[in-house]
Amino acid sequence: MRRPLWMFMMIALAQLAAPAWMMWRYERVRLHGTEHRFRTAPIDPRDPFRGEHVVLEFEAETGPFALPEGWSDGPLHAELGADSAGFAVIVRLGTGAGEGDAVAVTVEDWSVNADDRTVGRVKLPFDRYYVREGQGPRTEALLQPTWTDEERVEPLPAHAVVRVRDGRAVVTDLVIGGRPLEAWMREPS
Repeated sequence: MRRPLWMFMMIALAQLAAPAWMMWRYERVRLHGTEHRFRTAPIDPRDPFRGEHVVLEFEAETGPFALPEGWSDGPLHAELGADSAGFAVIVRLGTGAGEGDAVAVTVEDWSVNADDRTVGRVKLPFDRYYVREGQGPRTEALLQPTWTDEERVEPLPAHAVVRVRDGRAVVTDLVIGGRPLEAWMREPS
């Protein structure tokens, strides 16, 4: 009788430990990671399985970037820095984890130039910002251009706040026109 109870307790602890470990890693990056601001060109889809979120494309993903010596295929690590305005840029690509703030990136195969060993586009490991249910359409309206009298009105500038630590990255905020998304959502529509 004691042995089945002991086994049950071990299995229950293991099932609780796995999600607790994942949450701890996420929170550690969110609270203690280095903050980077990425300029975005967002689009807002709906996904019934994952909820409402904003798909983000970043200016920092567009190069050209020099490929490291000896690289032929597979993921690379992007060392992050900041431009003169304080927005994140990819300083260089490497095959190792790199020093400082570095995240794994995927090379867009179609953008590799074998002649001069450069790549025109990479994909960062974070590309979504989840919003509360019901906020998707309003977020989309803030981020998309509008037309008045056949004139295109550009949306407010937007950037994502991303925290990076030990090669992991977490998108912590979406800032539109200098204000966090939550501030926009608190206002009456």
